[in-house]
Amino acid sequence: MPVKAALVGLSAPHSQGWLQTLRHSPEVGQVLACDGESDAPEGIATFRSPAALLQAGAPDFAIVSLPNDQAPAAAEILLGAGIPCIVEKPAGRTAADLARLNEVAAGAGVPWAAAFVNRLHPVVAELKRLIDGGALGRILSVEGRVVTSTVQQRNPAHWLFSGPRAGGGILHWLGIHTIDLIRYLTGLEYRAVCGMQATLSATGIDVEDVSAHSFSLSNGALGSLHAGYLLTQRYGDFYLCLRGESGEATWQMWGFEGAGHALQVCSNAPGWETAGHRQLSFTPREAPGYGGSMGQLFVRDFIASFRHQSRFITGGEDALKALQFVEAAYRAGASGHTVQLDRQR
Repeated sequence: MPVKAALVGLSAPHSQGWLQTLRHSPEVGQVLACDGESDAPEGIATFRSPAALLQAGAPDFAIVSLPNDQAPAAAEILLGAGIPCIVEKPAGRTAADLARLNEVAAGAGVPWAAAFVNRLHPVVAELKRLIDGGALGRILSVEGRVVTSTVQQRNPAHWLFSGPRAGGGILHWLGIHTIDLIRYLTGLEYRAVCGMQATLSATGIDVEDVSAHSFSLSNGALGSLHAGYLLTQRYGDFYLCLRGESGEATWQMWGFEGAGHALQVCSNAPGWETAGHRQLSFTPREAPGYGGSMGQLFVRDFIASFRHQSRFITGGEDALKALQFVEAAYRAGASGHTVQLDRQR
């Protein structure tokens, strides 16, 4: 039976994408909207607050797509009323915001998840299968890049570049996707982080637009993550490489040719004797909405998880740990010292 969904927030960067995802999801029968400033497209009932939305008849679940300083309060109201929620990442300004959402969700007995839709990319699914199957052996190093178009191209006046509203810059908004993927793919926790961040765009913003950090993982592996709003002539240079005792895997997520869907794997693990190197290509199915088919799959699987009390691919604890890493990276940059994460949990 199709469910009733609510989209809370119509003007955040991914709101219109999420609206299209909901409209094109077979599992969703009715879409409501909630926004204190904007009107929804014709044919969609719009409410001015989460409280008004609930008074009119609770939805089966909600997607919260609001600025980072507004999302936690809205999600808390909905979760407290027993409404499962997907919250646009990073889901808040601070780790404390997310810890509070975890408390409320646990008390109400309902799930919530940050919108880490990249976990459902077919390349990620295959890479996770290979790592869990031993193709790389024990993970030794990780290398990530999240470099994209400049602050000037993205509008310095946007709330994303306001510390009081966003909570952070490139690492907080975009780097967090790769921060989450590293935990998910390796099955390891972050142990410590060091590095630096800077604001170099001369645009008057008060969040970092360049960052470079090194980290260690719970098995002793070392890694690095470079992020920045730096590219003047193309959208992105997104890259992830994991290296282990038995092999390596590289994914150019975005490059000169656009989105990349090829996984390069080298391995000498059992089963790879006749083909030590393989290129595996996985192109996601085209579909309307945020994240295309990945967004639709994210919504479908989330609905199934709260309907059948099954485990979803991500949850509030993942969102919390990702933002704890970001905050530790900021402390490391400000202090010039390595910050231990395994001592704060």
